[in-house]
Amino acid sequence: MTEKSTKYYLGNENLPNQHATHEYTPERVAQLKKAQKNLLYFASNFFYIVNVDSGREVIELRNYQKRVMRLMRDNRFVIVMSSRQSGKTTMMTIYALWVACFNADQKIVLVANKESTAKDIFGRVRLAYEELPNWVKPGVIEYGKESMVLANGSRIGISTTTGTAARGMSCNVLILDELAFIEPYIVDEFWKSVYPTISSSKKSKIFIASTPNGTENLFYKLYTGAVQDANGWIADKVTWEQVPGRDEKWKQDNIKLLGSKEAFDQEFGCEFIQAGDNMMDENLLLRLQASCREPMHLLEEGRYKIWDEPAPEKLYVVGPYDFVSKLDEILKHWGQPPALIERNNCGGQVVDLLKNNFRYDNIVTYAGNIKTKGRLGIISHTNTKYRGVVN
Repeated sequence: MTEKSTKYYLGNENLPNQHATHEYTPERVAQLKKAQKNLLYFASNFFYIVNVDSGREVIELRNYQKRVMRLMRDNRFVIVMSSRQSGKTTMMTIYALWVACFNADQKIVLVANKESTAKDIFGRVRLAYEELPNWVKPGVIEYGKESMVLANGSRIGISTTTGTAARGMSCNVLILDELAFIEPYIVDEFWKSVYPTISSSKKSKIFIASTPNGTENLFYKLYTGAVQDANGWIADKVTWEQVPGRDEKWKQDNIKLLGSKEAFDQEFGCEFIQAGDNMMDENLLLRLQASCREPMHLLEEGRYKIWDEPAPEKLYVVGPYDFVSKLDEILKHWGQPPALIERNNCGGQVVDLLKNNFRYDNIVTYAGNIKTKGRLGIISHTNTKYRGVVN
């Protein structure tokens, strides 16, 4: 039996096994102690990437990567909204390896929106492990395409998001990649099964990184709750401007490639785009949600809520959403303000009934072309509606 077969897993010199021995100089011992205590030192000195142009080299951490990894180091529940191609998977890989290499009996689980994506992420973990100097990393006991077990008892692997696979699952670190893109009917059951088990531990951690994908999903709920300081999570955001080498020309080129500014704002600007083409700025929505308070009065069995009394010096504009009779009542309650009603679709009936049946005269009217002149209310189209709502 050769020395290579006894020291290395399947003869791979980048995979020392549990019987491998290494020479540890005083300098190496000092480096190991520092790497064990300092996540960023470990990354900056031992985490190698393969650059297409220059080959194998130690990673040069970007400022936002250092910021996010400090949050991961110091907190149990961290959620990051991240631009495409910003290196979020690299951050998760570094943290997973750091925990596995310097802590015994740790279980790190990777979950992604698709099983193939989870396997791809784990493939990056394997590659990064192989690129570590042999004297830095524990030896390998098992080394598969979906999991690896190290000589110190720690393991890294992937898991599916099915309820049966997740139920009762325990781990020290759970990493969820692209959570916003996992179908709600899948992730909700997974979350109900996994979160109580992990959160009951005093030390287990959960890290989530995703690009936004609308507002009807768990990622939006957790992130907005974290921003509002309402759920115990720590939130961070990495937008396209923070990535070196990206400028206004890069932005305009990518808007053209994606086909719309809205798509760019979601994929790279980290903005939540609601179903139904919401035009309100995401930060404004978050500020509004953070300032929500209970109403002063509840009328109509709670269906009509009043937060402030009418002020004579203020201008009120009302947009209808319910029956015309109730709208008329509310308008008159608030001093008959200008009623700005879009007459497209069912809005036409509302504005006509309000004028003809309830004799309400203070209706804002504007039409963009001669064919629609004489019709009450606002007639909008795709381009005018966007500008109007933004204004």
